Amino acid sequence: MKQVMLGGTALAAAALVSTMPASAADQDVTSGLQLKISGFIAAQSTLVLSDTQDSQFDRNYDFQSDARLIFDVKNVTDSGLEYGGRIRFDSISRRDGVDITRVYTYVKGTFGTLTFGDAPTIADDFGYVYAHDELAGNIGAGGGDFGDLLDGDFPLGGGNFYSIDPTYLGGLTNQDTRIKYTSPTFSGFSFGVDFTPVVGGATHAGNGGRNDLINDASTLYENVVTGGANWEGDIGGGVDLRVAGTAAYGNGVSTDNNPQHHDLEAYTLGARVKSGGIAASVDWTHYSTLFLTSKPVDSIVGDVSYTWGPFLASVSYAYTWAGNNNDLTQPNTGATDLEDNHIAGANLTYTIAPGLNTYAEVIYEKQNFREGKDFENANLLTGINLAF
Repeated sequence: MKQVMLGGTALAAAALVSTMPASAADQDVTSGLQLKISGFIAAQSTLVLSDTQDSQFDRNYDFQSDARLIFDVKNVTDSGLEYGGRIRFDSISRRDGVDITRVYTYVKGTFGTLTFGDAPTIADDFGYVYAHDELAGNIGAGGGDFGDLLDGDFPLGGGNFYSIDPTYLGGLTNQDTRIKYTSPTFSGFSFGVDFTPVVGGATHAGNGGRNDLINDASTLYENVVTGGANWEGDIGGGVDLRVAGTAAYGNGVSTDNNPQHHDLEAYTLGARVKSGGIAASVDWTHYSTLFLTSKPVDSIVGDVSYTWGPFLASVSYAYTWAGNNNDLTQPNTGATDLEDNHIAGANLTYTIAPGLNTYAEVIYEKQNFREGKDFENANLLTGINLAF
């Protein structure tokens, strides 16, 4: 493994050196840097329409708030080398405080893009295929978990057992510290690979120096490698097709969060078609094993979305099933051994003004277990999002 790591570092250094100008002393290294600030501020209200445990609630409604702030730095040298970085602050709210979810730098040239730091994994870059999120992004809608339909969390219950990519149930996160390579795009085709020494989420993301040489309670995997490929192009008649797939592997470590030291082995395959204002996607995520269980778990997520004028309408459905004796447990009811999970949702988003969107969505979920009480939940969510 040391030889592989040293070899990869040498290749990265060689790529950088080959693109550097002859004399760094001849350049003002800060004069061309550009700073861009972006983000969103969002507020949401949620009404619980039904819940397995609603008899225990003191009220069936709540308000939430969220915000994101992104700082991007970028420059391009005379030789064509682009370099820059990103710092992203997430979950800016009274409830969550602030999470720093992106801290990375990158260099980009004809050789591709090398990224260093707390950056999205290839399993998310290529493995996430979801039409609603793509169209919402095109109109500046969708704010973190607010108005994102099945890409959001469900703050008043549910959303425990499904995956659009391995950053969901599998524990693989975009906050762990990694090195990543993404190829240029050739005739619509691109690929990428990354390496993460330790996966443990935001509290154990590879910045602890000597401490990271020792596993702590939050550590899940070590030596995680993910790779993926993507093709996108016009297949005629104004129809755009995207097809993508990924694979992720990691060694499980024995900690409180992974007591059986299950390895990570996950695969995704997804496709999206888009024509005019309509788009449809289907995405499959398969875990052969993950930190929660050694039994296989599969999710298929489908979406159809349509934009016209200032409106976006979407319907989504996710179906998840798991092998027998999987130890997946409902956190609210204590039921165990998940049999299957169904989530259906519908969203309507309206653009009030540039950067200002409001939305309403309904999400229904049913979780069936082989042992214990099943879980059922339905929420009505509506809110406003200001993107800048």
